[in-house]
Amino acid sequence: MKQWFCSLHTVLLLTGLCVLSAAHAAPKQLTLTYQLLQGGQAIATTKETLTVTGKQYRLESRTQGLGLYQLMGERSLVSVGLVVKQHLQPIQFESHQSKHANKTRINRFDWAKRTLIFEAKGNQTTSPLRDGTQDLLSVMYCWMWQPPKGKHISLPVTNGKKLAQRTFNVLEEKAPLMTDAGSFKVVKLVDAEGEKIVYLAKDRQYLPVKLVLVDDGKRLEQVLIKVEGQ
Repeated sequence: MKQWFCSLHTVLLLTGLCVLSAAHAAPKQLTLTYQLLQGGQAIATTKETLTVTGKQYRLESRTQGLGLYQLMGERSLVSVGLVVKQHLQPIQFESHQSKHANKTRINRFDWAKRTLIFEAKGNQTTSPLRDGTQDLLSVMYCWMWQPPKGKHISLPVTNGKKLAQRTFNVLEEKAPLMTDAGSFKVVKLVDAEGEKIVYLAKDRQYLPVKLVLVDDGKRLEQVLIKVEGQ
């Protein structure tokens, strides 16, 4: 049960570089609500909020399990940073699990020194900070600045524990994707292993509409059910 609950945000790694485009300007305030499904059964809900004020952005994500999954408590992610030179530049990323304080992860982005600082259980480690690095939450919203281009995408992403280069294939979907939030024309990103997939709404500023994780033959789906804001 714990494995599935924590896998919810693993699928959020399926995104790419954030570069501002006049034709695809991001909204100033946005709230997205998702359902996490396992075998067709809802096991959690997630609410994501984006706020852009001037050159600053703030992203928050809160996930609460349903039924027995409530025992896991609430999982929250926070990403804050700047919109600098037409791209998102994270400054701090936090990951919290309400029932497990010892699992808190904090990443600090020192762009001046080109250093990414990892904090966990009172300890610190560092890694070189690469151009275009995003965190587990900020990568979810990058496509509102620029749609995915080309057949392949590669960029560095930190999941709170480590920094890794991620590569995905970009595939066009002809049929619209239907959800409780509406019907969407989508483009699909598939990771190199084929275990993670994200569907982005081409007709709604490339919002993530559906996220899929396949693990040990089991399939998790995170599906958009409500959109608020502009």
